[in-house]
Amino acid sequence: MKNKQKAISKILTLILFLLVTQLNAQTSEGLIQTADSLFTAKQYTQSLELYKEVLKKHEYSESMLLKMAFIQEGLGQISESLYYLNLYNKVSDDELALLKMEELAKKHRLQGYSASQSWQISLLFKKYYGIILKVLMSIVVLLFTILIYLKRKKMNPMPVAISLSVFLALLFFHVNFSQNTNSGIVHYNSTYLMSGPSAGSSVVEIIDEGHLIDILDRKDVWVHTKWMNQDVYIKEDQILVVEL
Repeated sequence: MKNKQKAISKILTLILFLLVTQLNAQTSEGLIQTADSLFTAKQYTQSLELYKEVLKKHEYSESMLLKMAFIQEGLGQISESLYYLNLYNKVSDDELALLKMEELAKKHRLQGYSASQSWQISLLFKKYYGIILKVLMSIVVLLFTILIYLKRKKMNPMPVAISLSVFLALLFFHVNFSQNTNSGIVHYNSTYLMSGPSAGSSVVEIIDEGHLIDILDRKDVWVHTKWMNQDVYIKEDQILVVEL
C-alpha cells in the first residue's frame, strides 16, 4: 500500500512539474510576443523591460537578444548593447554581430575586441565547445581501437600511435583552455583596475564602460584579468558576465 502511495506521489509530482514547466514556457512565449509587438510599435523601453523579464528566466530567442542590443545602443548604453550582442553571438552564426561589435569598439575606442582571425577563432571554439569535444573524443576512441587491433595483428602501430598522441594533446588543450575563461564587459564609467584583489591595492588604471575582458580567475568579490598585458583585478559587480 505504501509503495503504491509513493508511486502515485511521484507521478503527481512529475505531472505538476511538467505543467509548471509548460506554463512558464507559455508565459515566456507570451511575454516575447507582447514585447515584439511593442518593439514594432517603437515602444522600445517597454519592450526592453519585458525582454529582461524573459532573460531572467534564462530563456531567450536570437531575435530578442538582437533587439535588446539595438534598444540599448539607441539609449546610449554601450556596455549593455555590447553585452547583448555578445550573448547573441553565443547562440547564432551571424557574422554581422562580430562586425557590429568591432564597429562599436572602434567608435568608442574599446579594448578586447579585434578583427583578427585569432579572436574570431577563439569565439568559434567557445561557441562549438561541445561539438568539438565530441568529435575529438570519437577520434581518440577510434584511433585507440585501431592501435589495439594493429598490436594484436603484430602490425606497425607507430603511425597510429603518433596520430593518437596528437589528438590526445588536442583534446587536453581543448578541455583545459578552450572554455576555461568567461568574458565580461565593463559596465560602468570610472571603473578602477587594481594591482591586487583588495581595496587597499594600488590603482593601475581607471577605465570607462564597454571594454571586453577575459575572466581568468575569481577571488571573493574580485575578478582577475589582464589589461595591457598586466595582471589586474576588478570588482565583480562592475562587469557584465557574458553567459546565458
